[in-house]
Amino acid sequence: AEQHARGARVILVPTMGGLHAGHISLIDHAASVCANEGDAIVVSVYVNPAQFAPHEDFDTYPRNLDDDVRLIAETKATEHLAVFAPQDMYADEEEDDDNVQPNARLAAERDADSAMPSTLKTHVVPCGSLAAGLCAESRPHFFGGVCTVVLKLFNVTSADVAVFGEKDFQQLCIVRAMVRHLDVPVRVESAPLVRDDDLLALSSRNRGLSEDARLAASSSLPVSMLSVSAAAEADRALTLPADAPPPPPTWEVASCLEARIAKACSEAGGEVDYVTAVDRETLQPIGSVKGCSADIELPDGWTRALPEGARMCAAVVYGGVRLLDNVAL
Repeated sequence: AEQHARGARVILVPTMGGLHAGHISLIDHAASVCANEGDAIVVSVYVNPAQFAPHEDFDTYPRNLDDDVRLIAETKATEHLAVFAPQDMYADEEEDDDNVQPNARLAAERDADSAMPSTLKTHVVPCGSLAAGLCAESRPHFFGGVCTVVLKLFNVTSADVAVFGEKDFQQLCIVRAMVRHLDVPVRVESAPLVRDDDLLALSSRNRGLSEDARLAASSSLPVSMLSVSAAAEADRALTLPADAPPPPPTWEVASCLEARIAKACSEAGGEVDYVTAVDRETLQPIGSVKGCSADIELPDGWTRALPEGARMCAAVVYGGVRLLDNVAL
C-alpha cells in the first residue's frame, strides 16, 4: 500500500527457494521492469505444500533460506528488493490444533488423484485445455495448488507485476489464464528458460541428481530437445525448390519429433512421463495419439508443417528426479 501511495509498483518474483541462476534471471527481469523510482521487487520464498502429493518430494525439497537470501543480495536489484518468506500461507484455513503443523497436514492429506487437500476450504482449480494434459495428467493436484498459492501471494504482496520463468511453461500459461479469468489486476511477465553448462534446464531439483543420473539426463533430454528445435529453425530458413514435395501432415511431423526425443531419453535410462508438441497458446497436442517411429527420416523442410509458435514440452525422470524441458519449434 505504501508503494502504491507513492505511485510506485510492486513486482513479485514467486519462488520455492533452492535458488539458482535461473531464479536470479527472474529477479534481473523484474529489475528491468522497474520503471518508476520507488518500484519494489518482492522475492517470495515458500515451499507450497498444496502442490505436492503425499508420495512426492515435499519433505526433501531444497530449503536453505540463508543461502537464498545471500544469493538474492548479490543481484543487481538489491536497492529496492525485499524477501518475503512466510512460514505458512494456509494457517487461516486450518482447524485450531496446536499439535499439527498446517503445512505438514496439507502435504499429507491428499489422495494421489485428488486435486486439492480436503482440509483446504477455499482454493483455485484451473479448468480447460491448459490444465488437461502434460504435467496435469501425472500430477492432477499440482496446478490447483500452484494457482491457489499464487493468488494468495498476489493479494498478500499487492503485486502489480509478477515474473515467472518459461521452464515451467504450462504453469506460466495457466497463471496467465487465471489472471484473465478472475480479473486479477496483475501483469504476468515471463523470462526465458536458463540452462546450465551441461545444457540441463536449471531447476532446484537438479540438486537431487546423482552424478550418473545427471550425466544421463544432460546427454539426452536437452540435447535431443535442442536438436529438434535447431532443425525446425533451419527448415524455416530454407528456400525450397518449386517442385519440392508437399510436407506431410502436421500430426506426422510432430509425432516423429516426439518419438525421436522419447527414444533418446529412454535409451539413456530416463523414464518418460511425456514428450508432447503443443500449440503454445492452447497447449493442445499437435501430434497423433497413435505416435510415430523414431527412426523415420524427415526430409529438409518438413518441419514447416508445424504451426507457427509450436512448442515441444517434456517431463522425464532420471534417478528418481523429475526434470522438465521445453523448446520452441
